[in-house]
Amino acid sequence: MTQKLIWYIMYYRPIRLDMIGEYKKKFIALASIATLITSAILFSGALQLTTIYAQAPSNSNSTDSKQPLPVILIHGYFSDASVWNKWQDLLKKDGISAYPITFKQSDDKCGSAAEHAKELSDQIARIKSQTGQDQVNIVGHSKGGLDARMYLANDTKDVANLIMIGTPNAGSPLAENNHMCAPAIYDLKPGASDTKVRMNPNTKYFTIAGDWNPNTGNCNLSLFSFAQQTGSSNLPKPNDGMVPVSSVEALEYSNSLGHSKSCHSNLLSEYEYGLAKNLLIGNK
Repeated sequence: MTQKLIWYIMYYRPIRLDMIGEYKKKFIALASIATLITSAILFSGALQLTTIYAQAPSNSNSTDSKQPLPVILIHGYFSDASVWNKWQDLLKKDGISAYPITFKQSDDKCGSAAEHAKELSDQIARIKSQTGQDQVNIVGHSKGGLDARMYLANDTKDVANLIMIGTPNAGSPLAENNHMCAPAIYDLKPGASDTKVRMNPNTKYFTIAGDWNPNTGNCNLSLFSFAQQTGSSNLPKPNDGMVPVSSVEALEYSNSLGHSKSCHSNLLSEYEYGLAKNLLIGNK
């Protein structure tokens, strides 16, 4: 509008020579007003853009700052915390705190699931206090999964996920008529009380099972080598030489993370870690 007024004054109104000075003054005044209006509009637009960019979220490749839950690692029957050495390295590489458990108030290798569950209560409380986290994840190998299930039967709310690797959730026939490493061996029998504890509704349950063929190898020499060779032939197939897949996956409320081609004593390799990794990182 200001521009039209200027053009009107310049071209459509008759100009008298004695009024040129007056028109010149009006033109300069109107031009100044137009300049001020234009500057105000430009400044307002710039201010709006500044506000928009200031409020817009950053598009940088930032990662979620939430820390993964600490992972408690529970070894199995006639074993100890050293079986988790590989997993400890892998967890550390992924920025996850790992706590392999050694039972000190009961027999570490041959203690019962009930005794181990009682001690887990104190150890988990200590780890929560140390890390500042309200929950943990538990990974249990073989009987270690049964120890964890016994602990969870108290309806605790401090375990987000339990991953059971080669855990005989319905027992193993190889434990029948066997008294080696008692009382732990009794917890592995089909029908044992620790295999029948109820689920904890506050925890999600997962399994990894071994489907092993002795002809393919995938089984390092160990104390259990002979038993695994024999078990592979005598147990219901598929199995890992010690525990049938059907026993590992016997809990109707658990979800399978996959199967491994390794024998029971080899189920803690990088491959099995890969099956559990996303869950432990927090991507599942």
